[in-house]
Amino acid sequence: MKLRSVFNVLALAALGLAVGLSGCGGSSSSSASPTPSASPTAVQTVKVDAPVVPAAVNLKVGDKLVVVLNSNASTGYLWSASGMTTVSILQQVGKSVTTSGSSGLIGAPGKTKFTFSAVKTGSDQLEFWYARPSDSGNPGAAYALIVNVGQGHVPQTINAGEDYTAETAQMRAGDTLQVTIRHASYSGKATWKTTGSTSLVTSTGAQKYSTANGGTVTMGFRASGAGNGVLVLVNQPAGEPPVQTYSLPVIVKPVKQPITIQVNQNDAGETFAAKVGDLIQVALPEQPSTDFAWQWVKPDKTLIKQVGQPRFVANANLVGAKGKMVWTFQVVGQGTASMIANYDQIPAQATPIDSLQFTVVAKGGVPKVVQAVDAYPADTVFLKMGDKVAVDLPAGAGVWKPLGVSGALGVSSPVMNSGRITVTYTAKAAGVAIPVLLATAPTGLPSQAYAFGAVVSAGSVPKTVTAAEHAVAKPIDVSVGQTFDVTLPGSPTSGYMWATDAFAQTGIVEQVGQPTIVDKAGAGGAAMGDAGTVTMHYKAVGTGSVPLVILYETPGTDLPANGVWMTMVNVK
Repeated sequence: MKLRSVFNVLALAALGLAVGLSGCGGSSSSSASPTPSASPTAVQTVKVDAPVVPAAVNLKVGDKLVVVLNSNASTGYLWSASGMTTVSILQQVGKSVTTSGSSGLIGAPGKTKFTFSAVKTGSDQLEFWYARPSDSGNPGAAYALIVNVGQGHVPQTINAGEDYTAETAQMRAGDTLQVTIRHASYSGKATWKTTGSTSLVTSTGAQKYSTANGGTVTMGFRASGAGNGVLVLVNQPAGEPPVQTYSLPVIVKPVKQPITIQVNQNDAGETFAAKVGDLIQVALPEQPSTDFAWQWVKPDKTLIKQVGQPRFVANANLVGAKGKMVWTFQVVGQGTASMIANYDQIPAQATPIDSLQFTVVAKGGVPKVVQAVDAYPADTVFLKMGDKVAVDLPAGAGVWKPLGVSGALGVSSPVMNSGRITVTYTAKAAGVAIPVLLATAPTGLPSQAYAFGAVVSAGSVPKTVTAAEHAVAKPIDVSVGQTFDVTLPGSPTSGYMWATDAFAQTGIVEQVGQPTIVDKAGAGGAAMGDAGTVTMHYKAVGTGSVPLVILYETPGTDLPANGVWMTMVNVK
């Protein structure tokens, strides 16, 4: 089914959807109303930032979809679902259920839960509006999902990108390994422990947790013996399936041997302890086909010297492909060295568009602390028997090999496609599994690792989508003649582009010009061509209210959209 145009705004008024922002309990603002101007024709700009957009939800016929939204019944505002017709791919199961917060206090915010059943194959957009039924007009908040329903077993795809795969922690016998994982909680739950891990390192019992960066956990381990292995960590609260996993390659060398310290863009601001003779390998995203490159501010040559020339590892077998540029440095003296690299246009501009700085402290004593810091752990996928999970991996890391497969999952041989590696798992029997994937570099040593959790059920497994506060959009209030922008994450190199769906009523809002594309993810690191932002430009041309729906889709095809952002625009 081709995605339909958004329903007519007159139908909204008939539903009695409410006016205003005042009752949007639980949802934070993703837009700002402009200051009223002295003249109704004065042009102002409203900037709407939508940093998180829900991706498409993939279901099979017979599956259940549960959508949970923040709400507050004491305000008089209620969530309602729309977009389903007699030929819809979804049917709502029963009525929505609204619960108050855990405090039990009158007026406390709570949740509203909708349950849907997938009844036929196709693709559609599911819309939610937050309104007071007693009023007429427009909703105070909106949320939308793309839903794709297939017949039979629909494979899921996991993108194990650079933020998820962990690079090697290399140390000497007796050293202490400190593992720090950011975004290491799931709905506030964090109970981390080792599972099926290497005997090369043992826990020191030290574990700290903070609420910063989506929950940050720090665990300590001590290295003993020598060899190569994989440290696998799992966040598994008591009585629950594993909710997050993290896997780290570990190399332990004898005390007197030099080690290699791996550094990437996630290590900005870190301090690394080293000994004379140690190597420092720095891998940063780059695309040599552009006019941009990383350039090093010359380090102190009495402490650090570059070994050989940098080498480029492409992410795909395509002309002009992006990838990693890898430099190798050697510690040649004791002291403290600042390592600084700037990502800049060639010839250099006045201000670089990105930078990396870290510190190397070289001294003779051991043991020392080796730090392993990565951005995200991997979430658990829930499967039925026969379902497939395709894991997409960065090919530049080396040769990937599956480890740790249990009887619940079968696994295929890795497949190379345009410079990427895909490993496909098939759910075979009910149970829990934590598959591990390990990349081996040309040197024969482990270079990166990735692990995820899988729970296979014999019965029905509902898919739950929780609409976080920052994903819910509030209305945009503007005057005739004003312009406003909507900034969304995305990049043309992904094959998808944002496009405005047909307006339900013309003559109120128009798109102005072409979208503005910024091909950079922001602070911390991206080469040209990596994920960035797309800004859509609009102008209010007449009074009234109209839904604004922006779809993330492949231009020129009939493929279903891969994401959607929706709000209401009120023009005075």
